[in-house]
Amino acid sequence: MLKPYKNMKRHKAQSAMEYLMTYGWAILIIAVVLGALFSLGVFSGNSILGTACIAGSGYLCQTPIYQHTNGNVLVTLGQNTGTAWSSANFLFVPQGTVISSTTGLPVTMTYPYLTALLGNTAYGSTAFPSGYTVSVTLPANVPGVTAGTAVVVGSAATGAIWVQFTTSASPTTPQYAQIATINVKAS
Repeated sequence: MLKPYKNMKRHKAQSAMEYLMTYGWAILIIAVVLGALFSLGVFSGNSILGTACIAGSGYLCQTPIYQHTNGNVLVTLGQNTGTAWSSANFLFVPQGTVISSTTGLPVTMTYPYLTALLGNTAYGSTAFPSGYTVSVTLPANVPGVTAGTAVVVGSAATGAIWVQFTTSASPTTPQYAQIATINVKAS
């Protein structure tokens, strides 16, 4: 006959083995599923970050869309600074763009990527009064992507939207402002 102490020890070992066999398979399946999801990129940073356009004070930035067919960013912009702009040109500046130490402006402001505000016949061809909104198409200027070419669906473009504008008080001196930061995914 077995002693009670030995039976108790066997019972505990059997209980531990049953626990491992029952829940071990579930833990293994969960580990395999998580591994598959990681390899598919479900937990990558790009999938966590959504589309966002955060405007600075006095500005509006809505409904940004990154077109995968041509690499352009479509966005609705507005300004409510209290000053009517005689002319306005918009620019998407990719994240990581060098800022000039002398002017404080992105180096790309010299590139021919400014998108002129056209067709605003109610206020003049390029005028942009305070309180007005407009939809613009901006080349994304993403490094490694030729302007106007298709991009992979799901790829992201992150950066800032700048404006070059003049006012009636200083029609020959352009002013610059960063009006929004933007993160968009190609769709």
